[in-house]
Amino acid sequence: MKNIIFDLGAVIIDLDLPEMSRRFESLGVKDFQSHFNLNKQGRLFTDLEEGLISPEAFCEGLRELFKIEASDEAIIQAWNGILTDFRPERMALLERLSKDFKLYLFSNTNKIHADCFEASCQKTCHRSLQSYFTASFYSHDIHDRKPRLSSFEAVCQLAGIKAEETVFIDDNADNVAGAREAGLQAYHLLSPETILELDYEQWKK
Repeated sequence: MKNIIFDLGAVIIDLDLPEMSRRFESLGVKDFQSHFNLNKQGRLFTDLEEGLISPEAFCEGLRELFKIEASDEAIIQAWNGILTDFRPERMALLERLSKDFKLYLFSNTNKIHADCFEASCQKTCHRSLQSYFTASFYSHDIHDRKPRLSSFEAVCQLAGIKAEETVFIDDNADNVAGAREAGLQAYHLLSPETILELDYEQWKK
């Protein structure tokens, strides 16, 4: 294998849904996770991830959905509560792996979160998140999202890589299935396992 494509959330960084829910609860939103969680999400969230609506429209949509009067700034702060800090040992692993593979990032994300985690990486690691990868692909930029076959085909085409020479690592079973359908070798990362425990030697062949 020549290439490894990593997911971001719950793979490179951990996610904290309870913290996000607590922040939204402080804004008057009850049971936020019934509208958004790692297994399902409403149309408003999907549209944001595909870059079909702006962050401002997303905030307005949340105000209408939950009947709250919070400011954009307060909503964004709550929305970013899901993101945790980058762990130096995982970033050091990426740096080591880049000597043997071309590394790529493919995340179902949105501009609000991307702005936040990119700033967090710069603060924690003193370098940009992009610098760890040959290229990075975010759903809101390519207007497509996992697990669609078209999203994996688009990433391979944009990266100029062959699916059969590529490993994809993700924590979501549907995304792993989508990658396999696209011809990639895929690994389903299941908690409590992390990328630090994986046997990368098997993919050097």
